[in-house]
Amino acid sequence: MNQQRDRMGLARFRLFPIILLVLTCTSETNAAWIYRTTPEMSQTEAARRNPLLLIQLTPIGNAENALGTLMVKRADGRVDQLKGKGSLPLYEGDECKTEKASKASIRLADGTQVAMNEETTFLVQARREKARGITRIFKLLIGEMWIKTAEPVSIEVETPVATAAIKGTEFNLRVQPDGKSILTVIEGLVEFGTPFGTCPIRTATVSYGERGKKCTKPAPTDPTPAVAWITGLVQ
Repeated sequence: MNQQRDRMGLARFRLFPIILLVLTCTSETNAAWIYRTTPEMSQTEAARRNPLLLIQLTPIGNAENALGTLMVKRADGRVDQLKGKGSLPLYEGDECKTEKASKASIRLADGTQVAMNEETTFLVQARREKARGITRIFKLLIGEMWIKTAEPVSIEVETPVATAAIKGTEFNLRVQPDGKSILTVIEGLVEFGTPFGTCPIRTATVSYGERGKKCTKPAPTDPTPAVAWITGLVQ
């Protein structure tokens, strides 16, 4: 009987490091789950077995400056903050939020610049297609953001009523509490669409998207006032 108890105790002792490793890896990788349950399986092998894990481990860019506080809610529920200048990695699945009197600037891995005005919330997402590759998606729930691409890359901004699809451009998009979306193109071309149709919006024009309607025809505008809020935030 004593020998049987000793064998059971030894088995529990041998399992302990494996359980501890699972908990440690989950905390360090910001993943809600993970394949690595034994010391023999590397992080690379775990990512190979499940590509979604690799996505969580690869930053899409970094938040570089916050006037006030930028709050980032991770996929596992943890919340990180950036105050002032710094480098806070951002990942697919993150929720970025600024409160009143706070703004933030972000630089993506491809060089694209993103700025968030006060009281803005968006989700970082992506769509993957064999023919087109990866399209970076920002789901803008409310607030205002400015984007300037460094090269022709596929980016979409989804609002509650419309979608702005870009490739190599600079624009500003504001979402009001009722979902009404105001797109101002500083330079380039943006395909601005609702479920009722799409409008090509060009340099120095503005268009409005509302629930249950097609986006308005582009109207000439001076884009300078629309992006005055990024002064002192974006270098």
